[in-house]
Amino acid sequence: MRKNILLIFAFCISVSYAFSQNWTEKQIEEANTAKDISYISQMEKDVIMYINLARLYPQDFARIELKDYYGPAKYGNYLENSPYKASLEETLNTMKPVVALQFDQELYESAKCFAKESGEAGITGHTRVKCPKANVAECCSYGMDTAKDVVLQLLIDHNVASLGHRKICLDPSYTKAGASEHPHTKYTTCTVVDIIW
Repeated sequence: MRKNILLIFAFCISVSYAFSQNWTEKQIEEANTAKDISYISQMEKDVIMYINLARLYPQDFARIELKDYYGPAKYGNYLENSPYKASLEETLNTMKPVVALQFDQELYESAKCFAKESGEAGITGHTRVKCPKANVAECCSYGMDTAKDVVLQLLIDHNVASLGHRKICLDPSYTKAGASEHPHTKYTTCTVVDIIW
Protein backbone atom coordinates (compact mmCIF):
# COMPACT_ATOMS: atom_id res chain seq x y z
CA MET A 1 0.00 0.00 0.00
CA ARG A 2 2.79 2.37 0.96
CA LYS A 3 4.55 1.60 -2.35
CA ASN A 4 1.36 2.46 -4.27
CA ILE A 5 1.02 5.78 -2.45
CA LEU A 6 4.64 6.63 -3.23
CA LEU A 7 4.12 5.77 -6.92
CA ILE A 8 1.00 7.95 -7.08
CA PHE A 9 2.85 10.80 -5.37
CA ALA A 10 5.78 10.50 -7.78
CA PHE A 11 3.40 10.43 -10.75
CA CYS A 12 1.62 13.59 -9.52
CA ILE A 13 4.93 15.39 -9.10
CA SER A 14 6.07 14.40 -12.61
CA VAL A 15 2.75 15.50 -14.16
CA SER A 16 2.91 18.79 -12.26
CA TYR A 17 6.51 19.34 -13.40
CA ALA A 18 5.67 18.54 -17.03
CA PHE A 19 2.72 20.92 -16.99
CA SER A 20 4.83 23.68 -15.46
CA GLN A 21 7.18 23.38 -18.43
CA ASN A 22 4.46 24.32 -20.93
CA TRP A 23 2.87 27.59 -21.96
CA THR A 24 -0.18 28.78 -20.06
CA GLU A 25 -3.46 29.51 -21.81
CA LYS A 26 -2.99 33.19 -20.95
CA GLN A 27 0.46 33.30 -22.56
CA ILE A 28 -0.80 31.61 -25.73
CA GLU A 29 -3.78 33.97 -25.88
CA GLU A 30 -1.56 37.06 -25.61
CA ALA A 31 0.86 35.79 -28.26
CA ASN A 32 -1.70 34.44 -30.72
CA THR A 33 -2.61 37.80 -32.26
CA ALA A 34 -3.50 36.35 -35.68
CA LYS A 35 -5.77 33.57 -34.40
CA ASP A 36 -8.99 35.13 -35.73
CA ILE A 37 -7.73 35.85 -39.25
CA SER A 38 -9.74 33.46 -41.41
CA TYR A 39 -7.78 33.73 -44.68
CA ILE A 40 -4.35 32.65 -43.46
CA SER A 41 -3.17 29.14 -42.67
CA GLN A 42 -2.67 27.74 -39.19
CA MET A 43 1.07 27.67 -39.79
CA GLU A 44 1.08 31.36 -40.75
CA LYS A 45 -0.84 32.17 -37.55
CA ASP A 46 1.56 30.06 -35.51
CA VAL A 47 4.66 31.75 -36.96
CA ILE A 48 3.44 35.06 -35.57
CA MET A 49 2.49 33.38 -32.30
CA TYR A 50 5.94 31.82 -31.80
CA ILE A 51 7.68 35.12 -32.55
CA ASN A 52 5.38 36.78 -30.02
CA LEU A 53 6.07 34.14 -27.37
CA ALA A 54 9.77 34.96 -27.69
CA ARG A 55 9.05 38.70 -27.52
CA LEU A 56 6.58 38.58 -24.63
CA TYR A 57 8.17 35.83 -22.55
CA PRO A 58 11.85 35.58 -23.51
CA GLN A 59 13.00 33.63 -20.44
CA ASP A 60 10.13 31.14 -20.74
CA PHE A 61 10.82 30.77 -24.47
CA ALA A 62 14.46 29.95 -23.75
CA ARG A 63 13.40 27.28 -21.25
CA ILE A 64 10.39 25.78 -23.05
CA GLU A 65 11.29 26.03 -26.74
CA LEU A 66 15.04 26.52 -27.05
CA LYS A 67 16.78 24.56 -24.30
CA ASP A 68 16.31 21.07 -25.77
CA TYR A 69 16.01 22.14 -29.41
CA TYR A 70 18.67 20.88 -31.82
CA GLY A 71 16.93 21.46 -35.15
CA PRO A 72 14.38 19.40 -37.12
CA ALA A 73 15.02 15.64 -37.05
CA LYS A 74 15.43 15.55 -40.84
CA TYR A 75 18.57 17.72 -40.54
CA GLY A 76 20.13 15.89 -37.60
CA ASN A 77 21.35 17.57 -34.42
CA TYR A 78 23.20 20.35 -36.24
CA LEU A 79 22.53 22.82 -33.42
CA GLU A 80 23.93 20.61 -30.66
CA ASN A 81 27.04 22.73 -30.05
CA SER A 82 25.99 25.83 -31.95
CA PRO A 83 27.38 29.08 -30.52
CA TYR A 84 24.43 30.79 -32.25
CA LYS A 85 21.97 28.79 -30.18
CA ALA A 86 23.99 29.58 -27.04
CA SER A 87 24.01 33.30 -27.84
CA LEU A 88 20.24 33.27 -28.42
CA GLU A 89 19.76 31.63 -25.04
CA GLU A 90 21.86 34.37 -23.45
CA THR A 91 19.91 37.08 -25.31
CA LEU A 92 16.54 35.67 -24.25
CA ASN A 93 17.59 35.19 -20.64
CA THR A 94 18.75 38.80 -20.31
CA MET A 95 16.23 40.73 -22.43
CA LYS A 96 13.14 42.51 -21.18
CA PRO A 97 9.76 41.57 -22.68
CA VAL A 98 8.63 43.63 -25.69
CA VAL A 99 5.20 44.17 -27.24
CA ALA A 100 3.48 41.48 -29.29
CA LEU A 101 3.36 41.93 -33.05
CA GLN A 102 -0.15 42.48 -34.38
CA PHE A 103 -1.25 40.91 -37.65
CA ASP A 104 -1.33 43.33 -40.59
CA GLN A 105 -3.03 42.49 -43.89
CA GLU A 106 -0.76 44.64 -46.07
CA LEU A 107 2.31 42.98 -44.59
CA TYR A 108 0.70 39.58 -45.14
CA GLU A 109 0.05 40.39 -48.81
CA SER A 110 3.65 41.56 -49.18
CA ALA A 111 4.99 38.38 -47.55
CA LYS A 112 2.61 36.20 -49.58
CA CYS A 113 3.71 37.71 -52.88
CA PHE A 114 7.40 37.23 -52.13
CA ALA A 115 7.02 33.72 -50.64
CA LYS A 116 5.27 32.70 -53.88
CA GLU A 117 7.86 34.44 -56.07
CA SER A 118 10.79 32.92 -54.15
CA GLY A 119 9.25 29.49 -53.98
CA GLU A 120 8.35 29.22 -57.64
CA ALA A 121 11.71 30.58 -58.79
CA GLY A 122 13.64 28.46 -56.28
CA ILE A 123 15.62 31.47 -55.05
CA THR A 124 16.76 32.76 -51.66
CA GLY A 125 17.36 36.29 -50.44
CA HIS A 126 15.33 39.48 -50.59
CA THR A 127 15.56 40.66 -54.20
CA ARG A 128 12.04 41.14 -55.52
CA VAL A 129 11.44 40.97 -59.27
CA LYS A 130 7.69 40.67 -59.76
CA CYS A 131 6.54 41.68 -56.28
CA PRO A 132 6.37 45.37 -55.32
CA LYS A 133 9.38 46.60 -53.38
CA ALA A 134 8.55 46.64 -49.67
CA ASN A 135 9.87 49.13 -47.13
CA VAL A 136 9.80 46.58 -44.33
CA ALA A 137 12.06 44.45 -42.20
CA GLU A 138 11.97 41.01 -43.78
CA CYS A 139 12.90 37.51 -42.67
CA CYS A 140 12.94 34.50 -44.99
CA SER A 141 13.07 30.90 -43.81
CA TYR A 142 13.72 27.88 -46.03
CA GLY A 143 13.22 24.15 -45.60
CA MET A 144 11.25 24.28 -42.34
CA ASP A 145 7.96 22.40 -42.06
CA THR A 146 6.54 23.76 -38.79
CA ALA A 147 6.04 27.25 -37.39
CA LYS A 148 8.26 26.46 -34.42
CA ASP A 149 11.10 25.37 -36.73
CA VAL A 150 10.66 28.49 -38.87
CA VAL A 151 10.85 30.83 -35.90
CA LEU A 152 13.74 29.02 -34.24
CA GLN A 153 15.65 29.09 -37.54
CA LEU A 154 15.17 32.86 -37.66
CA LEU A 155 15.97 33.45 -33.98
CA ILE A 156 19.02 31.19 -33.79
CA ASP A 157 20.32 32.54 -37.11
CA HIS A 158 22.85 29.70 -37.31
CA ASN A 159 25.95 30.77 -39.26
CA VAL A 160 24.49 34.25 -39.93
CA ALA A 161 27.12 36.51 -38.41
CA SER A 162 24.93 39.64 -38.42
CA LEU A 163 22.07 37.90 -36.55
CA GLY A 164 19.81 40.05 -38.71
CA HIS A 165 16.75 37.82 -38.48
CA ARG A 166 17.03 37.56 -34.70
CA LYS A 167 17.37 41.31 -34.34
CA ILE A 168 14.31 41.94 -36.50
CA CYS A 169 12.13 39.40 -34.68
CA LEU A 170 13.03 40.74 -31.23
CA ASP A 171 13.25 44.47 -32.04
CA PRO A 172 11.01 46.37 -29.58
CA SER A 173 10.26 49.12 -32.10
CA TYR A 174 8.32 46.78 -34.40
CA THR A 175 4.59 46.35 -33.81
CA LYS A 176 3.04 44.70 -36.91
CA ALA A 177 3.71 41.55 -38.92
CA GLY A 178 2.48 39.35 -41.72
CA ALA A 179 3.75 35.85 -42.47
CA SER A 180 3.19 33.62 -45.48
CA GLU A 181 4.36 30.14 -46.47
CA HIS A 182 4.71 28.66 -49.95
CA PRO A 183 6.25 25.52 -51.48
CA HIS A 184 9.84 26.06 -52.67
CA THR A 185 11.26 24.23 -55.68
CA LYS A 186 14.72 23.85 -54.10
CA TYR A 187 14.15 23.81 -50.32
CA THR A 188 10.60 22.34 -50.25
CA THR A 189 9.19 25.24 -48.22
CA CYS A 190 9.67 29.00 -47.89
CA THR A 191 8.20 31.26 -45.23
CA VAL A 192 8.46 35.05 -45.45
CA VAL A 193 7.80 37.31 -42.48
CA ASP A 194 7.43 41.04 -43.07
CA ILE A 195 7.56 43.28 -40.00
CA ILE A 196 7.14 47.03 -39.51
CA TRP A 197 6.82 49.60 -36.72
